[in-house]
Amino acid sequence: MEKVVECRYWKEYQGLNGWVMFCSAGAFAMRLTREEAKSCGCTEAKRETCKKVMESYIGYSVVPEIIGSKAGEVKAKTPGREPVSPGW
Repeated sequence: MEKVVECRYWKEYQGLNGWVMFCSAGAFAMRLTREEAKSCGCTEAKRETCKKVMESYIGYSVVPEIIGSKAGEVKAKTPGREPVSPGW
């Protein structure tokens, strides 16, 4: 079956109760810079389409947060995923 939304973050599969379609970037609370969003086609229009599809199939929707890309404007792209040193 052809994917409903062409995006590297879009996941879809058939579960026991029907199709499940969602944005994995939104599901894992990712933050994308404007450049990253543009490179994968995550525009406002496409985000609205993704929201409508998710709401019709699973009842709610989450899409990634788009953040600025200037130096100092982006601190942690994804909350709770700070670089960890091995401590050796």
